[in-house]
Amino acid sequence: MSRASYQAIPSSDTFGVVNPSDRILIMIDEAHRTQGSDLGENIFEAFPNATRIAFTGTPLITEQHGTKRTVKRFGEYIDTYKLMDAVHDGATLQILYEGRTADTALKDKHGFDTKFEDLFKERSDAEILAIKKKYGATGDILEAEKRIEAIAKDLVDHYIDNILPDGFKAQVVCHSKIAAVRYQRFITQALRARIDRERLKPEPNTALIARIEFLKAVVVVSSDPTNEAAAITQARKEAKRWNAVENFCKPFDFDDPDKDLTGIAFLIVCDMLLTGFDAPVEQVMYLDKKLREHNLLQAIARVNRVSKNKQRGFVVDYIGLANHLTLALSIYSQEDAQDIQDGLKNILSEMPILEERYQRLLQHFRACGVADIEGFIKGTLAGPKAEVAVIHAAVGALKDIKPRTDFEVYLKKFLQSLNLILPNPAGHAYRGGARRFGYLLRMAKERYKDDSIDIAGAGAKVKALINEHLIDLGINPRIPPVELLSDDFLAHVQQHARGNDEAKASEMEHAIRKHCTVHFDEDPAFYKRLSEKLEKLIENHQGLPVILAEGYEQLRNEAAEGRTEAAEGITKEATTFYDYVLQLAYEGSEVPADMRAPLKKLMLRIVEMLQDTIDVLDFWKKPIEVKKLRGNIDTEILLADVPALNARHERIAVEIVKLAEKRHEELIK
Repeated sequence: MSRASYQAIPSSDTFGVVNPSDRILIMIDEAHRTQGSDLGENIFEAFPNATRIAFTGTPLITEQHGTKRTVKRFGEYIDTYKLMDAVHDGATLQILYEGRTADTALKDKHGFDTKFEDLFKERSDAEILAIKKKYGATGDILEAEKRIEAIAKDLVDHYIDNILPDGFKAQVVCHSKIAAVRYQRFITQALRARIDRERLKPEPNTALIARIEFLKAVVVVSSDPTNEAAAITQARKEAKRWNAVENFCKPFDFDDPDKDLTGIAFLIVCDMLLTGFDAPVEQVMYLDKKLREHNLLQAIARVNRVSKNKQRGFVVDYIGLANHLTLALSIYSQEDAQDIQDGLKNILSEMPILEERYQRLLQHFRACGVADIEGFIKGTLAGPKAEVAVIHAAVGALKDIKPRTDFEVYLKKFLQSLNLILPNPAGHAYRGGARRFGYLLRMAKERYKDDSIDIAGAGAKVKALINEHLIDLGINPRIPPVELLSDDFLAHVQQHARGNDEAKASEMEHAIRKHCTVHFDEDPAFYKRLSEKLEKLIENHQGLPVILAEGYEQLRNEAAEGRTEAAEGITKEATTFYDYVLQLAYEGSEVPADMRAPLKKLMLRIVEMLQDTIDVLDFWKKPIEVKKLRGNIDTEILLADVPALNARHERIAVEIVKLAEKRHEELIK
């Protein structure tokens, strides 16, 4: 045989020493992957006395790695930053693990077993049993179309019910490139089938259907230099055409038709993007590939990246990697293994946390004096009258900002835990509690007109649960609390109070307070007087809710009318500025009689100046013009020569301009 029949013969030469100095520092990242190749050997040979520092998240530890073990190559650890250190620092998230292997891959186990046996119908019963015991161990089974089809259906339902509500995405890790292509086909089919099922429901959820229609699955695999199957080539070209990885990393944009590729929800891989790939939008990894040791731990870490409203990462196992996870953990020292186990929990490990947070909510209300709170939450009280009494007591206990804020925080934590578990049946017992605690939060928001109260970040699944309950009760959670001057304000107050005078008076009081706060900048002097009247009314009639409610209604009428009278000798608009300037200049002290006339003339000039100046397009967006106006007003103040104004002329000029911006429409009428 001629030499031409052989490939090029490798050189027998070694790399050799480049520099023997011990003053050289070599720093290597991802050391578990780079230390065993020729490149790694050549660097060590070239600089034999250099100090070597390595960085790795998963050092090679077992004896099977021999001289490539990380400590053999680089020495003992200088410092360690473990999985739970990152979780506690907020740099990564805890991962929840769920096994859904052959026996649990489908909710309909009988249906799955039937399909499995159809796949191997020519085998004997003993052979089928043997295959089931080693299910997923061979490439033929892992690429079997019927098996992939069954898992794809379960996977899609799991994703739509658990992950999609919060707007996150999924990575599917499969055995081979041909399996990846088949997963794409069957995931696409499963999405269409789910849409059909949703449309056949008595009351189809059109918003959910539109979301599912937006979703896409894409295959990202490396190319084969020879004999690549046409289906794999087509899938690779599609991924390139769609700019798949970049668009997967983007959040869904359901509203912009030009961003339909952000609908890539399933990134299907077999040999790529399992390490070093950061996509915070990825929350779940569906595993159908045998992975071991550091490769397994590296892969599942794709889901622990931090993102807004993302509380945990999820790993759903369709191949039975629980034993491999145990092995991967056991190869580390006991301390490291415990740290990783703390960072990788079974989804049901959240149940004790959920129960603890539920009990914390109950204890919060008991500490506030609401003894029957548990009976109300569980629906075991004697009847509607008893429930209404508890509602009033619970909402009344939230009058002060601290217990109200604490309740909001405790409820969010409870809802976050429940959102992680639902729709798992283990969480069903807490759904009623979530509805009723959510109802109390809404009632507190209504009574105290507290727009800061919100369950944003609690999770889309539990928000939908609470909102559906509120809608059933005739409360639209998308509509903010009814404002003081709304036509139906009093009717809403009566409805919320359910005959309780104290509840009625409390909601009216807080509505007036909110109205004064929101509109204060439009007429500071007027709303300051209205607030003072409110405090005087409460001081005089504390504990008399019927009288207070009557007084509040009068104040509501006064707020609705607004400023009705003008000071003598000036317009009503000039009076608004006049009253405010008196407040700023004299701070409640008596205004000298001889200063009133000059002040009124000054306000007339300033209001006229404002009206002549600001009636141009986008005046308040022109900082140079606004600054010029402020300077002119300051000059007018100084020329008026009113001592109380001269002492504060710059601040008063600033406040007049701010008030003018708030009253722009009234000034240019």
